[in-house]
Amino acid sequence: MSYSPDAPPPPDRAPQARPGVVTAAAVLLLVGGGVSILTGILLLSGAGVAAGRGVGGLFLFVGLITLAVGALEVYAGIRVLDLREPGRMLGIILAAVAGFLNLLSLGRAAGGSVIGLAINAFILYALITNAQHFRP
Repeated sequence: MSYSPDAPPPPDRAPQARPGVVTAAAVLLLVGGGVSILTGILLLSGAGVAAGRGVGGLFLFVGLITLAVGALEVYAGIRVLDLREPGRMLGIILAAVAGFLNLLSLGRAAGGSVIGLAINAFILYALITNAQHFRP
């Protein structure tokens, strides 16, 4: 007895493979978000040590902003891994803002700024050129 091979799914329901550059961009977003969260925790602990001094408030403010940005990066990375459009748009916005900030700090810390600029440029490239793979 012979069985006929399974018919392929219709083109509108065909599973889409995630390109490698999109996976790499998602991993970079996740790693960057994790580092930002750790940095935010360290800044908040510094705010506790410097409590009562003027710099303690600055540590608190910067730590909370860093935690929020890290959480957004992790969220965007997870959504990019799922090939969801909101994650792609958030990843583009975060990479563009971070790239702009890297450009501003290019004169102060050239090495780290160039590396950060390259990473954010790669994330932008990967997410913009592969828009057809994302779904709402």
